[in-house]
Amino acid sequence: MRVVSMINGSLLSEAASFYAFSYAQAVQLPFTALFVDNGRESEERVQQSVNALQELANANEVEFEFVRLEGEVVPQLQHYCQLYAVDTLFCATRRESHLRSFSENIVASGIETDIAVVKVKNVSHVRSAKRMMLVSSEYINPHVYAMWLGLLKVNEGSGRIYLSAEKAFAKASTKSGLKYQAAPFMQIATLSGIAAEKLEVINALKPMDPEALLRYLVENNIDLVVFRSGVYPAATLNRIGDHSSVNSITFYPWKG
Repeated sequence: MRVVSMINGSLLSEAASFYAFSYAQAVQLPFTALFVDNGRESEERVQQSVNALQELANANEVEFEFVRLEGEVVPQLQHYCQLYAVDTLFCATRRESHLRSFSENIVASGIETDIAVVKVKNVSHVRSAKRMMLVSSEYINPHVYAMWLGLLKVNEGSGRIYLSAEKAFAKASTKSGLKYQAAPFMQIATLSGIAAEKLEVINALKPMDPEALLRYLVENNIDLVVFRSGVYPAATLNRIGDHSSVNSITFYPWKG
């Protein structure tokens, strides 16, 4: 297994790759920087990104590989994922939803791996992500939780899980009932070596509306917010991303 990040020489793809690298470091997997050459990217800038990531990998003793493919992005990615076991594929997306991005095509392609779509709004927060938030519905996908915990541990940060579970929390009438949903995530974090005081689970009947979430991210100085796909409709996620100054990752588990 390996963690793969797509690069194209842009600052956004290099920043997104840093999150991918941090996750690979946390779960002790090789890290691959993947460049699909379709003839439209700058060779010089791609090489600069490769050099920066190679230096980062050497400094942290993480196995690093650079792979170059040629052709159209989605077919090449599908072929690559058929040949190699990919834990998670990271790719950057545009800052504003009205701009063109390959990320939508990659998500829609049905590639047999988890996909983490990174929207970088503040480059300075990429390497100093100390306050992270995970927004999920009642059942947190184990893959997205592992990624989020990995980023949290490597960055030695503190985290909040916003857990919306209308049916479960509506039934709960005691403190034990309310704690039932949250306890496993606290316990897994503790088993992972993260101190209990570094993690908080917020129980809610439903997801925050976009305006409330935008205010919450700013008021609590969040550096990175991770969304499980499906918690919000795509249009709502775009709206949040367009108006937020906080870096985000939208996680799309493989529907195998």
